Amino acid sequence: MAEYYYFASTLPMLVMGRETPISYEDFMTAAERQLSKRDYQSLRSLSFQSAEQPSTRIAREWKEYRDRIESLIISERASLLGFEGYGEGEAADKALRDRIHSIVTELDPLEAEKAVLSIYFDFLSSREGGSPFSTEALMIYALKLQLMERAAAFSEEKGQAEFDRLYKAIETDIFR
Repeated sequence: MAEYYYFASTLPMLVMGRETPISYEDFMTAAERQLSKRDYQSLRSLSFQSAEQPSTRIAREWKEYRDRIESLIISERASLLGFEGYGEGEAADKALRDRIHSIVTELDPLEAEKAVLSIYFDFLSSREGGSPFSTEALMIYALKLQLMERAAAFSEEKGQAEFDRLYKAIETDIFR
């Protein structure tokens, strides 16, 4: 894989819980100009929720980790509902299992989603040990941007506005 010294060094640092300093769309526009066609296609194919068969090492690791977290969440939710032995196939380290357990049992759905996004962000951060200028590092950056934008999309005001809109639509249908 190629090294993109100039492009990677111009990217702002990403910190979960803070505002994204660059949008994913702007990042991809810049990446298209800076990366080779092949590397750009690899970057484009990588997505936070992609169901496609991964073509790169980081994409495979990402998909495996995301699947493992989802399996742990399913197992915890099933256990809370009294479905024993459901979704326990994937063994996980105790710290991760305990973290997922507390997320599922103690947090409201919005805070739980944000906490899961933070787990994903931490995982990606742990994979940044190689060259900070590599295509793989740019893939990690792209995934982190997607996570941050998803977390930023949660807004109490937007949620309340959407609830009010839906409620008004239901009210209108009922009283017609």
